[in-house]
Amino acid sequence: MFDDFSHVDNFYTLDQQIVSALRNAHPIRAQQLLEKLTLALLTLPTEDEYVSVRFYYRGLVYHVIRLIPVDNPNVQTALTYTSALLTLIDELETTLDFLYAIPVIVEYLSKMTAFLSPPVSTNPNVTTTIHLIEDHLKEPELSLPWIAQQIGLSSNYLSALFKQEVGESVPERIRRRRIDASIADLLGTNEPICAIGEKFRFASCTAYINTFKSYKRMTPLQYRQLFHL
Repeated sequence: MFDDFSHVDNFYTLDQQIVSALRNAHPIRAQQLLEKLTLALLTLPTEDEYVSVRFYYRGLVYHVIRLIPVDNPNVQTALTYTSALLTLIDELETTLDFLYAIPVIVEYLSKMTAFLSPPVSTNPNVTTTIHLIEDHLKEPELSLPWIAQQIGLSSNYLSALFKQEVGESVPERIRRRRIDASIADLLGTNEPICAIGEKFRFASCTAYINTFKSYKRMTPLQYRQLFHL
């Protein structure tokens, strides 16, 4: 494919810098580096100018997913993100497609590398709350009172503790994580938007759309259309 491999060392260095930026929670830096690497790859002499970019993007996704231990409690969520990313990458067909996709790729990879970080709190009641939320995002009973009952605390006590330790309320955490988790279905499937909202237990389609917009600054349909899925 290539007459020489003088570019390899530079690409390897950029790749290491991208992964380092992701692991250190610097998504803007990771995005800038990925844009730089993408533009460099597009200048390579290949029969299909997008083959090398698509190949690298897929390799970056596999690089990140391999960092997550199989016993990590979030590994299934990470695998879902991986599947959605690979689907997205396979749909990219033009230079603009690749460049427009970079923010969402970095967003997904940032979420995956965040799973490598230690819990935001060492309080066992808080970490149990986080795990219960992650494990029951699609369950109708998921709520502050239900979690408090599972742990054996009062709702008021758990609410105050979680807010103090994490910086957001339990209901806020549930809403945000449901929106984040719904993106995998939004980009990785053709499932109707209202059905996705129902799956993640939003009270109505309107509630899902409005909540999504409050977090992502666009509607689910706009988000899906932006990335051509």
